[in-house]
Amino acid sequence: MKDKKKIVIIIVAVVLTILITLIAVRLVQSKLFAEKSTDVVRGNPVSVVEAGIGTIRNTLFYTGDLHAEKEILVYSLVSGRVVSYNFKEGQDVSKGTPIVILEREETWDQFKPIIVVAPISGRVAANYRDIGERATPQTPLSLIVGGNPIKVFIRVPDSELSRIREGMKVDVTVPTVPGVIYQGVIERISPVIERTTRTSQVEITIRDHDDSLRAGMFGDATVILSEKADALVIPFESLLFEREGRDGPYCYVVINDSARKRLLTLGIVENESVEVISGLAKGDKVVTLGKENLNDGTPVTIVPSQ
Repeated sequence: MKDKKKIVIIIVAVVLTILITLIAVRLVQSKLFAEKSTDVVRGNPVSVVEAGIGTIRNTLFYTGDLHAEKEILVYSLVSGRVVSYNFKEGQDVSKGTPIVILEREETWDQFKPIIVVAPISGRVAANYRDIGERATPQTPLSLIVGGNPIKVFIRVPDSELSRIREGMKVDVTVPTVPGVIYQGVIERISPVIERTTRTSQVEITIRDHDDSLRAGMFGDATVILSEKADALVIPFESLLFEREGRDGPYCYVVINDSARKRLLTLGIVENESVEVISGLAKGDKVVTLGKENLNDGTPVTIVPSQ
């Protein structure tokens, strides 16, 4: 009987010990959770970037077609039927080389062929007639393109013409040649504005290029209006504007775990970056994410950007 009582007492003691241990663990976990929760809600979560020195450009973007320096259509002086083409499209020819042979239509001179020669040195871009087809002095036989510089022709609206000058640098990219930026220069600005489109033609010259560029290609032209290599730059997404328009652009910086409002004077505005003339210093921690819920003095916690 006494042994049974001892066993019951031991079992009760073990159960109580287990319960006390579980309660203690729960209390410790609750305390840790409370501490973590306190850390999370200590301030508004924000992501920041440091204001830094970089290069920024003021640009205008256009699209246009590529042309060779020389593009010559080849004609026959007399009518005849095409007998043969001596050069295929894409082949190079020299000036004076026979490129097309035609058969005369005049019966009195039908045994003397018509030989059409290349008027310039270059590359055969197109042969327009089929063998046996009739050609006249008004129908082109071939197109020859030549010359080293490639021309890009763009159309500029009259509202932007005053910002463009001859000699400005242009970055040209071509979708069919990905990853390559060709350096061009504005060579000529047409003095005439087309009435229907209110645009003027601007000619860009690319002198240093490889054989990957072809006349007839489509290209994107970025005209560089101005460029600054030592600008104080921040992301455009960090800017805020007052709805009433009373304050100009501003941003928030983090100082001692608090958000501080900074009014800004901006310079060059690029697609994703802006130049700051005044209001910030190099190294300032500028808020990019979470800025919408801030006021001057709001407690914040810096978190990594996603």
